[in-house]
Amino acid sequence: MDFPFFLDISLRLLFTGVIIYRNKSSSPVRLGWVIVVLLIPFIGMALYLLFGEVWRDRGRLARHKSIIDRVRSQMETVPFSAPEQMPDNAYAKVANAFEFQGAFPLRQGNQLQLFSDPKQTMLKIAEDIDQAQQSCHLLFYIWLDDDSGNLVANALIRARQRGVECRVLVDAMGSAQFLNSALKTRMDEGGIEVVTSFPLSSFDIRIDHRNHRKLIVIDGNIGWTGSRNLADAEFSIKPDFAPWVDIMVRMSGPSVYDLQIVFIEDWLLEQDVPIETLMTPMPKPENNQSQVQVFASGPTLDFRRLREITIVSLFIAKHELIITTPYFVPDEASITAYCGLARSGIRTVLIVPKHNDSKMVAAASRSFYQDLLDAGVEIYEYRPGLLHSKTVTIDGELSLLDTANFDRRSFELNYEISFATTDITFTSQLRDLQMQYISDSDRIDKNQWSERSDYSRFVENTARLFAPIL
Repeated sequence: MDFPFFLDISLRLLFTGVIIYRNKSSSPVRLGWVIVVLLIPFIGMALYLLFGEVWRDRGRLARHKSIIDRVRSQMETVPFSAPEQMPDNAYAKVANAFEFQGAFPLRQGNQLQLFSDPKQTMLKIAEDIDQAQQSCHLLFYIWLDDDSGNLVANALIRARQRGVECRVLVDAMGSAQFLNSALKTRMDEGGIEVVTSFPLSSFDIRIDHRNHRKLIVIDGNIGWTGSRNLADAEFSIKPDFAPWVDIMVRMSGPSVYDLQIVFIEDWLLEQDVPIETLMTPMPKPENNQSQVQVFASGPTLDFRRLREITIVSLFIAKHELIITTPYFVPDEASITAYCGLARSGIRTVLIVPKHNDSKMVAAASRSFYQDLLDAGVEIYEYRPGLLHSKTVTIDGELSLLDTANFDRRSFELNYEISFATTDITFTSQLRDLQMQYISDSDRIDKNQWSERSDYSRFVENTARLFAPIL
């Protein structure tokens, strides 16, 4: 046996052992990394060291958990009106499951507004900032130097001129272009405090741990969250897939406080300042308004949490479940849940983009179609652009909105924010929007899909092998 061959085999076995022993991800993820290392050894080993090994961010994750504990303990000293007790039904069980997994309490007295038009959304955000008196806190994965980015930045600069504290947190990878743009310079000169989340220059940060949250809190009274990045629908960094179709939700009431807490926790991870300088009182509940529960997830917490609450939510469906997501790469537990619901007679609908900006993800996603179609799941591929909304409606009564996609990256690697509501009016509006998506989609026919080419099957099934690490 010559030395290069011996070295090759030894390194493959060494990395396989390391992956099995050290990697704290789920078993399919570990198996995925083993396949990568065995098939493309040296490239696979480099990828594992960059994206798969946990030692790099152990200290940072521990520090973030400590920050969360400190902020939440101080949060307990703030008086608030507890929500009215929910009846003992399926929705109460979901709320309990959310809170058990680390969600904020279910809060009564919120008002929700759904925004789907991109220009109206940005104009309303800028209008809210123009009304700010104390603070504007914004957190986005992507901020672009385009019309939307400038519209909101100009509103922040005007607010700062009035003496409003303006803090902006953007992900280092998602907003890389913005961080080197003329707009960023202008915001710095205007007194806006712009801070990078998960800086790429830091050695103790895994490259694939990203802050994927999107939220705004103004004066601690008005909150925004949803799937839209701070960018035009034309999305200049990936124009071939435009328009990007998203939603945002404007919120008032006690749950805005929870959005503020999430921002504070993320801000303190990058900026060491007294918590008191960022805290705001909880808004008073509004009469006869909706119950909302906010859930923040990420690698700091148990990576199973977001997946578990998602599956728990699905199983309360009695007659209908509708899901929209741009990236659908489920694990076996999720696929079993979707198929089980459909087979039990519950209308189960999945809406995804027809043209995805990631060919690998698109192929992996389509590898699951046959199982879903055989179980009776309706699959629609949205034509007009990249459907980026991440929504769930259940029985027309319960809504879940996420920044998270239905894939392992969102469930285990990214920092995400979600919320659930039993507001019937809001859920009806969201379901109407989902129906509009369906009307602009092509339904996948089970028989036609089963007749696709052998080449397509091979590509899709190959991509599925790597699904756990996409």
